[in-house]
Amino acid sequence: MIDTHATLESILNAKEKRAQRQKELLAHFGEVSLICLSLTIPGSLKLSHSAVVIFDIALREIRFLLERETLTLLAFESTLAISGAEAIFTCQARSEELKRLTCKIEEEHPLGRFMDIDVLDAQGKILSREAFGYPKRRCLICDNEAKICARAHVHSYEELHRHIDASVQKHAWKQSIALWCKRAMKTEVELTPKPGLVDQANSGAHRDMDISTFYASIEAIVPWTQRFLEEAYMYANEEPQTAFSRLRRIGIACENAMFEATRGVNTHKGMIFCLALLCGAIGRLKARNESLTCQALQTEIHVLCAHVVEEDLMRQTPNSAGMRFFKETGSLGIRGVAQSGFALVFETSLPFFRECYARFGEENALKQTLLLLMSTVEDSTLWSRGGLEGLTFTKNEAQKILHVSLKNQNLDDALKRFDQAMIAKNLSPGGSADLLALTWLLSRIVES
Repeated sequence: MIDTHATLESILNAKEKRAQRQKELLAHFGEVSLICLSLTIPGSLKLSHSAVVIFDIALREIRFLLERETLTLLAFESTLAISGAEAIFTCQARSEELKRLTCKIEEEHPLGRFMDIDVLDAQGKILSREAFGYPKRRCLICDNEAKICARAHVHSYEELHRHIDASVQKHAWKQSIALWCKRAMKTEVELTPKPGLVDQANSGAHRDMDISTFYASIEAIVPWTQRFLEEAYMYANEEPQTAFSRLRRIGIACENAMFEATRGVNTHKGMIFCLALLCGAIGRLKARNESLTCQALQTEIHVLCAHVVEEDLMRQTPNSAGMRFFKETGSLGIRGVAQSGFALVFETSLPFFRECYARFGEENALKQTLLLLMSTVEDSTLWSRGGLEGLTFTKNEAQKILHVSLKNQNLDDALKRFDQAMIAKNLSPGGSADLLALTWLLSRIVES
């Protein structure tokens, strides 16, 4: 079906069926509005690989705006056919509001020119862009009005499709980064044995989750990593504090998706915070055509969240967990690590992982890097479970095993004993696990 040319008859039939379906939905639901998505793909090749990618991105954008604006979605249906990709969202919302929001997607998204998002009111009237101050649709290639270029055949179909493919390819890096994020989270949870943490052998010190919970959580989180990247890329010129607020809103929606997938279990809240900042920094750097070097990423992350610690401390009450952790340890937790631009990762765990990888291979390097992080990080997850005593025990024990492991590659027996001790004490180094996943992820995406 993909890359098959459509006949004029099939295109006209699809248009007629779409109009009929719109009437049926409006008659069935009554006072509702419809968002009708199709693509502005010229010629008879309506369903190419690039078209499917754009369609998936458009669906995600519309779903996100409905969630962000807390608008009610009553029904959804989509079709992939030789005549093109189509979708209809039936919404309990004012058509004017929907039109303003969807016009922003068409105008601001890097692939927005290829998206045709109509909004119909309860009477079936299509709202025009011009009524909301937006210009007529522009050509896919140049800035002329689309209809003028189409009528004069200014660009050939081959040229237009090459441009569509190139535009999709230009943004394919987002999907690639999202896949690396997924692999990083899976690599961390599948590493076995790990002291006090969920792995393939057991659930560590946790009673409410196992590895299947993590797999469900990872699947829920991955689509939102692309959302972090896209939003940061689209609004790269915003002030850092505004950009961070935007990332935080997406992060909250990502957390909600995680909790829904895990039935209320917190598997990755800290990791979501890390991914929001890293993906935010990547998106902003990509928009400026800057390389993803350690220095550039560390600086951008620091700039994004330079204000976070002060704001969070101001919100804390004297007896809050965060304030008590700060008083006992002098540490600002993951927010302090983030405010430094994840200096601990860029300057310590990432070089260490690379060195161990070269000497011992990936699996042992991951285990040794986890021990390094456990011996270094002021982990609030550990502190909340075992207080200062539990935190100190974990750091000291990790340091001992790490020292021996650098001389002897056989780590597993020591890690298994450490795991049992952590389980007995109900200790879990969740913060170190998040930073291990981040370390592995950076080892894959950082440019030399």
